[in-house]
Order: sequence, then structure tokens, then C-alpha cells
Amino acid sequence: MHPKARAVRGEPYIPFSSGKIEVMAGPESDAQFQFTGIKKYFNSYTLTGRMNCVLATYGGIALLVLYFKLRPKKTPAVKAS
Repeated sequence: MHPKARAVRGEPYIPFSSGKIEVMAGPESDAQFQFTGIKKYFNSYTLTGRMNCVLATYGGIALLVLYFKLRPKKTPAVKAS
């Protein structure tokens, strides 16, 4: 049976090369990337970098919501009659 035919039946297709399983997706090692500056903390290559991007986005949205909820309300001017 062809290996890709197993994937059609619901069984996983794991390609082998030189007897080792190739990891197609999953946690990466931060040591293989050498970033400097802000790229060290905000990047799309490492799990930590992606997590920091998400947390910064959620934090920014939360700050906007708090700002608009807590800002002083404008009171209408009282008209003399």
C-alpha cells in the first residue's frame, strides 16, 4: 500500500528519511534562532515570540476598552430659561 493512501484512511502519514522521523510542526528550540533587539521578544518563529505578540495585542485591546469605559463623561451645558 502506498504510504499516502494510509492518510486517506485516517492513519497518519509520517515521512521517514535515513531512519529518523522528521518533525513537521511543534515547539521549536529558541537556541536555533539568534534575534537581537525587539525581534528577540516579538517574532513569529518561536513559541515565546508568538506568545508575546498575542499578549501585547490583548493588552492593547484591554487598555483601549478601559480608556473608553473610564474616561470622564461630558455633561451637557445647562441652558438658562
